[in-house]
Amino acid sequence: MYEGTLVRLRTMEPSDAERLLTWINDPDVTEHLAVRYPMSLANEVDWVETNKTVNYGNAVFAVETIAEGRHIGGVDIRTGSGPENRKGELGLMVGDKSVWGGGYGTDLVRTACRFGFDEMNLNRVELWVHGSNERAIGVYERVGFVREGAARQGWYKRGQYHDLVLMGLLRDEFKPA
Repeated sequence: MYEGTLVRLRTMEPSDAERLLTWINDPDVTEHLAVRYPMSLANEVDWVETNKTVNYGNAVFAVETIAEGRHIGGVDIRTGSGPENRKGELGLMVGDKSVWGGGYGTDLVRTACRFGFDEMNLNRVELWVHGSNERAIGVYERVGFVREGAARQGWYKRGQYHDLVLMGLLRDEFKPA
């Protein structure tokens, strides 16, 4: 387990699948995620089974609160470009809406990036964010991410095209606290 101030990263467990299913089928939760289609419990069970082992190419974690040990979301760092580039792509979901606005997202991003830099020996963490998701962009900027570019109308969801913003964080730009 890897801990921040408010959250702990842990491996996915089969018991997480039902909560993940609730979140992944909630339009509020997935508004800014790349999820388009409804998922079944079988989909989520398969996903958890596939992602239960953390490794360099696929570091996937459940996120839980330190105070209550309550599962509130998930995060992953994927290094599809290979170890030579020392680069990972960050993805996250805070599914438990009762913690939104409570600092959990910022702590989650900080904790995941610290894991990426300290344990995976990454030099860069990057992500694509929905251009109108200023709340998320603010979280990323607090941790040290920089807006690097945009893919205009690069994402189609719910009948509209949306801009995507590429954000990057280098090891020496990281703001751990």
